[in-house]
Amino acid sequence: MQEINNLNEFEISTPLQEPFSYSIIPIVVLGFLIIILVFLYIFLKSKKKKNTIPVIIEPNLKDRNQIKAIYLNKLNELLKKVEENSITNRFAYQELSILIREFTYEMTNIKVQNYTLSDIEKINIPILYELVKEYYEPEFSKSSEGNILISLEKTRKVMESWN
Repeated sequence: MQEINNLNEFEISTPLQEPFSYSIIPIVVLGFLIIILVFLYIFLKSKKKKNTIPVIIEPNLKDRNQIKAIYLNKLNELLKKVEENSITNRFAYQELSILIREFTYEMTNIKVQNYTLSDIEKINIPILYELVKEYYEPEFSKSSEGNILISLEKTRKVMESWN
């Protein structure tokens, strides 16, 4: 115990070093640069999407005629389901919307399958916009009213006259 008391008699002091001192200015400048770069990246990314107009790549005449024949056949199958009452108006309009969108994709190589109505309006294919607009209400409303036979005939005329 005597030895422990003797330790208390000695003063042990370690000189402390000054903490590192950094200037805050480079850190603030770096922070601002990072923020500016992030905003610039986001701005350019959104600008690129808005200005991108899809390029229409049309198949050759033989392929277009084959595509028309395939989709007119699918349209006839849908008409048959409607006439047999084996499909509701809502599902008929949904299938019709899918058909015209796939047909347009095959004819133009523009992936309109997932486009909204406003996206379709922007691609400057007015007849497609009019058809899809006609399908929207019966396709999504609660009562699903609409004359599917008239819509089928309009779609047929569009497919047949597509250049």
